[in-house]
Amino acid sequence: MHPGEVGESVSIDDPGAAPSPPLTKPERKRAALSKKAESQHRSTRRRTTRLSYEDWVEGGLALLAREGVTAIRIPRLCQELGVTKGSFYWHFDDLEQFMAAMADRWGDTQAEAVRALSALDSVPVETRIEQMAAMLVDPQHWMVEASVREWSRTDETVAKAVRVLDQRIFQAVQTTMLDLGFDPDQARVRAGAMVYLGIGLIHGRDNLPTPNPKEVQAVIELLARPPIGDNRTGE
Repeated sequence: MHPGEVGESVSIDDPGAAPSPPLTKPERKRAALSKKAESQHRSTRRRTTRLSYEDWVEGGLALLAREGVTAIRIPRLCQELGVTKGSFYWHFDDLEQFMAAMADRWGDTQAEAVRALSALDSVPVETRIEQMAAMLVDPQHWMVEASVREWSRTDETVAKAVRVLDQRIFQAVQTTMLDLGFDPDQARVRAGAMVYLGIGLIHGRDNLPTPNPKEVQAVIELLARPPIGDNRTGE
């Protein structure tokens, strides 16, 4: 047998060393089985890594944002997260319960965003407007919002959460317009236009040019600008 043939190994540390004796057939078989067992052990260890409740919900929302509500099926979720159905049923009784958990998490996240927007009442109006513009141009915000609004068409619980969110955002924007000095009627009209601007950006993002932050800022400033001839600022 020549060096390099199957069954014989040569030391690469000492080129002058004598070749190791060839492995017998049983020895080669045991070595192959050991490698297979090690591989299976690593695979099993990966599969048994248990996902938390939060992992499932966040994974579901991420999938919803990318592929829409039709992708929220147990086999697809397991494929996405790299686990078996047993992991799903460890945390949820069925898909309906899982989707309710997703809706709750989305609602909580949006409520935090609205609270943050309302908290801007204590900062200059210009800063509030900048924050609103930042929310409108956030791609991740658009993706999730569009998917949830599509979902709300077939789920009344989600639809109710969307309505509550829209009303809270409208109230926060209307308060900003009132703080700018607009009368109630003008504040209502301008706040409505700004909220519809946001909804339009969400639904038109795939068909229309995506505005950059500077362009969105310009539109919001236009809505916040006093009418020509208005002397509220003393000019």
